[in-house]
Parts: sequence; C-alpha cells; structure tokens
Amino acid sequence: MTGASSLGDIFAAVMIIVATYSAGRLVASRLWLRPTHVDIDVMHVLMGVAMAGMLVAALNPIPSRVWEVVFSGLAAWFLWRCYAFVAEHGVAGRDEDPVHNLSHYVTHVVMAFAMLYMYLAATAPSAGSMSGGMARGGGATGATADFVGLPLLFLMVLLASGIWELDGAERFALSRSLPTERVPSVALARANRSAMASGGDATIVAFRDGADDASGSRTESAPWLAPGLKAASHIAMCIIMGYMLIVML
Repeated sequence: MTGASSLGDIFAAVMIIVATYSAGRLVASRLWLRPTHVDIDVMHVLMGVAMAGMLVAALNPIPSRVWEVVFSGLAAWFLWRCYAFVAEHGVAGRDEDPVHNLSHYVTHVVMAFAMLYMYLAATAPSAGSMSGGMARGGGATGATADFVGLPLLFLMVLLASGIWELDGAERFALSRSLPTERVPSVALARANRSAMASGGDATIVAFRDGADDASGSRTESAPWLAPGLKAASHIAMCIIMGYMLIVML
C-alpha cells in the first residue's frame, strides 16, 4: 500500500465518522430540543459519504451523476440561503446562531461547487466515483482541465474558513457557557412544534433570549447543540477537501 493510498484510507475513515456524527446531530437535536442548522448537518452527512467514496471506491455504490445532481441542488439551496440571509439580516448581520454570519452560508456554497468540480474533473467517471482517478494521482481532464484557477479559489476559501473556525474556538466555548434557565419540557416541546408547523427556518427553535412563555415567566433559549464539535467537523472537511483538490491539480 502506498503512502498516498494509506492517507486516503485514513481520510475516508474520518469522513465516515463526520457523516455519522452529523446524522447523530439531526437525531439529538430532535430528542433534546436543541437548536442546530439542519441544512448544514444534512450537507455534512452527504459530503462525508461522498468524499469517503471519492477516496475509497468500495465505499461509494452511488453513481457520480447522482452525486452531481445532489450537490447541484445543495449549491442552489445555499445560494438561496445567502439571499434570504441578506434580505433579513443584511450583509453584516447574524442569524439566531450567535457565532455565524453570511460567510457561514457562502462557504457551503463554495464547498458544494467544489464537490461538483471534483466529480466533473474525475479521470475515471465510469468507475462510479473519483477514487480510481485520485488513487492514480491523476489531475483534472476534459472540460475542467481549462479551469485550474477554480480549485485554487476553492482552496483559498477552504483555508480561510478552516482558520476562521479554528481561531474562533473561544466563541463556541462562550456560546455553550451562556447562562440559560431550564425551560419546562412540555412548554418547550409545544413551542418547537408550533415553530416547525409554521414552516419557519430549517432549525429547531426554542424561546428567544428574554422572551416570555405562555405562563408569563421569563425564559432563555436552549443552547445550540455542540457548536465546538460541529466546528471540528467543518475543519476536518476543509482539510480533507483541500487535500483532494491538491491531488487533482
């Protein structure tokens, strides 16, 4: 086994772990009534599975064309999320998550397009994944061969995003340590069901900071679900996606 293939196996295992953890977040947020960005967690699940399949062909039974449709849809979704964010909060605003802003969604637009690029640039599309081409150390071919600047742009965005997340570790620690009062589970569950039924944002919501519940008592919002671990997953994806893009240059 070559060093490159061993590294690919390790990275594929990390991506499976990230995908499994992100899927677990979706379940935990429902069970524990904790807010999370559902669309981000779903994207991390899909990217983790897809990237593992790119690195190790045996892990990906899904044809590349299907993944291309999936990531095209995700790119369109996060472009819409960027527009909706700016319309509601402005370019410099923040959403309900106190540690993220517009760049949070822009980064995931770039990551979706980076996944599309890697599939379109695969050297062995008939294999059903990029693994064969990456294992041989091949670069981009076909229509994508003339767009070498694209992976460099993706690399710059991934590097900046990974560094920002790593540098902001204290922000995630602060968001977990913010004082919160225990909200009665029945009232909190009722509030979440009402919010989801109204077709609001793709997050599990609780009472807003300083809001009054139905009984008139003062309550605080539930803390966001494991923001530090979510940031660690994002950093791992940035590193491994960057490696995959470098291999394809």
